Amino acid sequence: MPQLEFAARSLAAWTPYLAGGFVWNVAISFVALLVGLPAGFALASLRLSSRPALSRTGRWLTTASRNVPTFVFQYYLMFMLPNPLALPFVAVAVPAPAWLKASLALALAIAGFTSDNLLGPLRDWRAGSAQRARLFLAHLTHYFVVIVMASSTASVIGVPELVSRCNTVIAALGRSDAMLWVYLYGMSWFCAFSLTMSVIIPTLYFHLTNR
Repeated sequence: MPQLEFAARSLAAWTPYLAGGFVWNVAISFVALLVGLPAGFALASLRLSSRPALSRTGRWLTTASRNVPTFVFQYYLMFMLPNPLALPFVAVAVPAPAWLKASLALALAIAGFTSDNLLGPLRDWRAGSAQRARLFLAHLTHYFVVIVMASSTASVIGVPELVSRCNTVIAALGRSDAMLWVYLYGMSWFCAFSLTMSVIIPTLYFHLTNR
């Protein structure tokens, strides 16, 4: 069977499995956004505090969250957070699976991004202007695309996301020449997501700014 035909048939057969992996990428990114966005808002609020100590604390925490490599922090959480995780002061243990640890690592970057990019809009919002706050939503949506791309690093800690499943498919096919096609196909999922968001973002911003 010619190589291209073999690749096409194989990718078609494995598409549902790979699609399930991409769902993990998006889910990890959404959880990271749900954690990092309020954390970044809190940091921006601290930086706007009239108390110098709180303002300095907000700036320091923002710098730390912005500069810690999420890939390294992901490994740290993987090996330092037990599963299940016992909550302090209460006799309760909650699960801490690998995908959650990947989300927490990405949430750190989102917190730093939010603190930096929400600082001005939050100041304007308090002054009665919402224009820059609307612009922040467009910036955040762009950054979410970056986070979805970065979620592929979760494969190194055992999360069955798209890149991890691409590796499984390559191993299952047992052909070295399949590697190029499988990875190209996996990359196309991320590209399609990015292109879709590039259409949605301007539309969203147009509607927000013309209200």
